[in-house]
Amino acid sequence: MRNKTGTMRRNLVRVFALQALAISVAVVLGVFLAAQVVERVLVSEALDGEAEHFWALYEKDPRFARPNTRNLLGYLRHPEHGDEIPDWLAGLEPGFQRAESVTGEPLVHISDRGAARLYLVFDEIQVSRLAMYFGVAPLSLVLLLVYTVTFIGYRLSRSAVSPLVQLAGKVEAMDVRAPELSAPDLEVSAPADSEVQVLAAAIEEFVTRIGEFVQRERNFTRNASHELRTPLAVMKANLASLQRRAGDDPDFAVPMQRMQRTVADMEKLLETLLILAREDESRLPREGIIVNDLLIERIAQVERALGKDSVTVELNADCLLQVQAPTRVLGIVIDNVLRNAVHYTAEGIVTVSVTPGAIVIEDEGPGMDEELLEHVFEPFRRGETGEGGFGLGLAIVKRLCDRFGWRVDIDTAPGRGTRVTLALPGAEVIGARRET
Repeated sequence: MRNKTGTMRRNLVRVFALQALAISVAVVLGVFLAAQVVERVLVSEALDGEAEHFWALYEKDPRFARPNTRNLLGYLRHPEHGDEIPDWLAGLEPGFQRAESVTGEPLVHISDRGAARLYLVFDEIQVSRLAMYFGVAPLSLVLLLVYTVTFIGYRLSRSAVSPLVQLAGKVEAMDVRAPELSAPDLEVSAPADSEVQVLAAAIEEFVTRIGEFVQRERNFTRNASHELRTPLAVMKANLASLQRRAGDDPDFAVPMQRMQRTVADMEKLLETLLILAREDESRLPREGIIVNDLLIERIAQVERALGKDSVTVELNADCLLQVQAPTRVLGIVIDNVLRNAVHYTAEGIVTVSVTPGAIVIEDEGPGMDEELLEHVFEPFRRGETGEGGFGLGLAIVKRLCDRFGWRVDIDTAPGRGTRVTLALPGAEVIGARRET
C-alpha cells in the first residue's frame, strides 16, 4: 500500500497556497493596471486639457505665460517669439509619450497650432507618490489581511481534518495480512460525538468481525482437512484390499476401477478446495516448473484415470517452457482442463500444445454455444451434452488463474470442439522443442 497519510494535508496546503497566490497575482495585476490607467488615461487627458487651455489663451494673447508649476513645465517653439527648446525635446514628434531627459523619464505632450509647437513636460513623481500612498499602500494592507485570514483558515481547517488524518495513518499502519487480525486501536483526538469517532468505531467493529471470519475459516479448513482426508484414506485402503481379494475377476474389476477413480477425484477436489480456501497463496512454494514435463505427467494420469481408449492425447511442443509457480496449483489447472477435454470428446484426438508463454488444449468434442460460453466459469454450470458437464472444473480453473495471475481463454462453437488457452505471464523459453 502506498503511503497516503499526508495526502489530505498536502492537498490542504496546496489549496490555500494556490488561493494566496491567486490573490497576490490579482493584486499585482490590479496595481499594474491602475498605473497604466493613471499614465495612459488620466495623465494623457489632463495634458490634453492643459494644451487646449493654453492654445485658447495663446490665441488671445501671444505673450501668455507658459505653464510653469512644480509638476508641469511648458515650452513654446515659434519662429518669432519661441523659447529655447532642450535638446532631448527637440527631436520628438507630436503626441503623448515618455522621453529620456537628464533628470529622468518624464511624460511629454506635444501639440502644434500653425507654426507654433507646444511642449508640456509632466513630472509624475509626485503623482506616483500619491498613487503609492493612496493606492499601493492600501492594497498592500489588504493583501496582508488576506494572507492573515488565509493562514488562520488553513490552521482551522488543518485542526478540523487532523483527526481524520490520524485515523488514516492508523488504518494504514494496520497489517491486514497478519496471521492474527486483532481489533486495532483507532483512538483519535476528536470529540466523542464527531463523525470521525463514529467512523473509527465502525472500522474497529468491521475489522473485528473480519478477524472472526478469518479465524472461523482457518478452523474450518483445518477441521475439514482432517475430517475429509481420513475417510478418503480409509476408503482408498479398503478399495486396495478389496482389489487384491478380487484378483482378476472381471465382475469386480470395472466397478473397482470406477470407485478408485472416484476416490482419486475426491482427493484432488479436496486438495483444490483447501488451496482456494487459503488466504495467502504466497505460502505455497514456487519453483521452476518445466511445463513440458508436467504435461507429460498429467496426460499420463488423466489417460489412466479416465481410461477412454477412443480418445488419444497428443503433446506438441514448439519450445521448452519454464514457469515459476506452485507445482500443485498448475497441475490442478491442467488436470481440470485436460479432463474436460477428454471427457467431452467421444472419439478423436485431444491436442496439447506448448507455445512461448502459453499452454493450448484443443479437443474434438461437441463445443459450446454462446449462451453456455458466457456462464462456463460459473460453479455447477453443466452443458447439455454428455454426462457431468462443466461442474466445478472450470470454475476452479478460473479462480486459480485469477489468484496466481494467469489467464484462461476459451474459443469454441457448436460442432467444432473447444480450444482452451492458458496464458502464463512470466514464463520463459529455455530451449527448443523436446521430442515426446
